[in-house]
Amino acid sequence: MARRWLLLLGSNQPQDSTLRAALKRLGSLGATQALTPIEHLRPASGTGPWYFNALIALQADLPREALRETLRRIEAELGRDRNDPARVAIDIDLLGSQQDDLWRADAHALAKGEPTRWPTAHLLTLAGLCLVSDDVAS
Repeated sequence: MARRWLLLLGSNQPQDSTLRAALKRLGSLGATQALTPIEHLRPASGTGPWYFNALIALQADLPREALRETLRRIEAELGRDRNDPARVAIDIDLLGSQQDDLWRADAHALAKGEPTRWPTAHLLTLAGLCLVSDDVAS
């Protein structure tokens, strides 16, 4: 059965083309819905590269771990080099999943503090979403 996943996309490239390429690849996994427009946002620290960010919902028939592996593969195919933190071609974070009409935060996203960090909190507010903080079942 397909599950609806909440994803945060980010890229600090000069243009949003890598983020758009990621959206296209995610569309091959299932139905996508843009929950926010692509925004060009300042870094949390106030210094450093700006990021293109977007919040999307993905409806896909993948269990959590398979989805995480697929997201990492898409990142690598689009040029993500985890050894170069200054250059983020694309970052796709799994924020949560929709269950019982609620968005439930992913345990890994909670452990990183992702829901309360800039720009995630900004995009969640823009989309009118609130993440419930209990663990997401696989």
